[in-house]
Amino acid sequence: MNPNTKWRRGLLWSVIVLLLAGCSPPPVKKYYMINYVPSPMRKRNKPSPYPFVIRLKEFDIEDAYARPQIVYRQSRFQLAYDWYRAWAVKPTKMITDLVHRHLLEVNLVSKVVLRYDEGTRPDYELSGYIEALEEYDSDDVWFAHVALRLTLTRLRDGKIIYRRHFDKRKKVFENDPEHVIREMSVLMDFIMSQAVHDLDVELAREYGISTSTAPDGGEQTPQRSPESDGSESR
Repeated sequence: MNPNTKWRRGLLWSVIVLLLAGCSPPPVKKYYMINYVPSPMRKRNKPSPYPFVIRLKEFDIEDAYARPQIVYRQSRFQLAYDWYRAWAVKPTKMITDLVHRHLLEVNLVSKVVLRYDEGTRPDYELSGYIEALEEYDSDDVWFAHVALRLTLTRLRDGKIIYRRHFDKRKKVFENDPEHVIREMSVLMDFIMSQAVHDLDVELAREYGISTSTAPDGGEQTPQRSPESDGSESR
């Protein structure tokens, strides 16, 4: 075979391979949101809403999680970002919106506002700090992991009347990103159900209702209880 012909044939096949590779569809980027229906309060210290206004401040977040890409990790010391799976909205806004919806759904207080200029002067401010919002891959087992801190401050004197740290993990039985988000949703419902119970106890005291129930109790529980890593504290 003529060397020039052989060279041209090799070049032609290379071009064909490159063209076929270029025709392969690129990976599709998918977007996710944590979403759940808030569990109802099974027992409360005051049947009707407390006559208080809570201002819900947008949550803060650890820098490592302040990005649209979903975070996953395989050890305590290394994390990575999934470039083809992202949050549909900023994590801080997503979690704040979930807390807002939960507070409105359980009707704990007369009003929940997001800004000081909404026409009603708030009595308390609820703030939060997101420490972790991630998929945790451990060998063949995946976990959803949510960790955050909640703080309720009485605005007239700046006194913190409630503070609690939540750190929850839940096993994912199908190693699929969508199932991770589903379990994160279960975790958020569990965390907020516990937090609302705590707030009910603290606000009852503020209102003058005597109660012997400690804020650590669990009068509310969603249908599925998550596993805990044992690091939850107040």
